[in-house]
Amino acid sequence: MPELFSDGGVVREAGSVILYGAGQVGRDVCRVLMDEGIRVICMLDRRAGDGDRCLGVPIYRAESCPVDADRRNRIPVVLSIFNRDVDIPQLAQTLRSLGFMRLVSFIDLHAHFPDELGDRFWLTRRGYLESHQHEIAAAERLLADEESRAQYRAFIALRRAGVFDPRVNPRPQDTHYFPADVPHWLNSGPLRLLDCGAYEGDTLEQMIAASLQIEASAHFEPDLRNFAGLVRRVRRLRKDLRGPVMLWPCAVGGRSEIVSFCSGLDEASGVSDDGKTNVTAVALDDVLAGWRPTLIKMDIEGSELDALAGARHLIAESLPSLAISIYHKPDHLWRIPLMLASWTELGGYRFYLRSHGFNGFDTVLYATPGGSSGSRTSTEVRS
Repeated sequence: MPELFSDGGVVREAGSVILYGAGQVGRDVCRVLMDEGIRVICMLDRRAGDGDRCLGVPIYRAESCPVDADRRNRIPVVLSIFNRDVDIPQLAQTLRSLGFMRLVSFIDLHAHFPDELGDRFWLTRRGYLESHQHEIAAAERLLADEESRAQYRAFIALRRAGVFDPRVNPRPQDTHYFPADVPHWLNSGPLRLLDCGAYEGDTLEQMIAASLQIEASAHFEPDLRNFAGLVRRVRRLRKDLRGPVMLWPCAVGGRSEIVSFCSGLDEASGVSDDGKTNVTAVALDDVLAGWRPTLIKMDIEGSELDALAGARHLIAESLPSLAISIYHKPDHLWRIPLMLASWTELGGYRFYLRSHGFNGFDTVLYATPGGSSGSRTSTEVRS
């Protein structure tokens, strides 16, 4: 069976391409390729309407593409999609059935245009991994089960060579933050939840639907539009909540300060040097001393390392379970578990890795207290 994807270098060689996906990534790819003198014949998108265009390029539904069958077989098609919702190999098979045979994933294209397309979440230039081999290997040794280690190796292969492994696809039986197969996850009694990056309260609602007993919860959401949605949802759920609920319109970071923030991006709003607004960021150690959480969840668009550092005393005091997103930055996959393992005052956590989205998105580090994996490698981390 032939390889499903072609190397991204075929785009320069061909000099002309078709793009599948006319969202933000598709627009960025279109702009970069046109700047490089590569002709974009058309774009394909399942939501295309009559007369739609992007940067002057016509957009069609794939089944309505005007390119004839012989040219479909020869012209590279770049799958200009990079999100948690699309199974890229499955999409590639669908395009093959329509006669498009030279398919290039966005990850493979990015390898040939890393500066022009820029870092995106975990995706960066491929040589970056080679300079972090020691940390990558050390973090893998922290993982407590073979499922986690297999997923970790598959993520590294995706980053190093664009290899899509179905083991890192989301599993139908799992709900985000509630994996079915992580030992002792959230089964130790009433929960005291810290929800960092609460968005509109979806995690809280999922916990209620799962019949988890919530003794108290504190939610942090700095985007004011999202925060308004959070307030509305908590008011609607109030009859199902037995304990106090605290809502903070703040970011979470390594210290309490004013930070630049990109707002209005729904779930993707986050702290950024390019932010057009300012928000208050708080260190959890500053505002919740003695609060005794049993679960800390963080999905804060790349600020997770800083926020954990700002909660170090709280974590050491309470030893809560942790659910930390580790896909927003290229090095978070290994740096976050290594940092937690180096905190010897925690007495050792057991670390598990689970994926809840396609293409490396919604990857979560689950950490449960009482294991030996952290202390076992702390000397390696410091070396």
